[in-house]
Amino acid sequence: MPPLIRFILRHGLIGFCIGVVFTTVILVLDVGAIRTLTRASAEGTALRLMLGFLICTTFISAQIGIAVMFPPSRKHDPMAPPDDDDDGAG
Repeated sequence: MPPLIRFILRHGLIGFCIGVVFTTVILVLDVGAIRTLTRASAEGTALRLMLGFLICTTFISAQIGIAVMFPPSRKHDPMAPPDDDDDGAG
């Protein structure tokens, strides 16, 4: 598998796990009475799944964006671009 696809899948999975944990915490703590409202509704399970899907999608996107915008430093990843510290001035 190409390294870029592995990179996207790895960070997408991390974002998905964070989203699942976040959704679970919201439902367990009954923030905004969401659990109570969805339990009283006939479509409660579908609403919880939609909430989880939308939150996970958001966290997946955020995690991949953060991973792309903040690449590892050169000392941790030999494929990373060189640091600007070695510009020869000084």
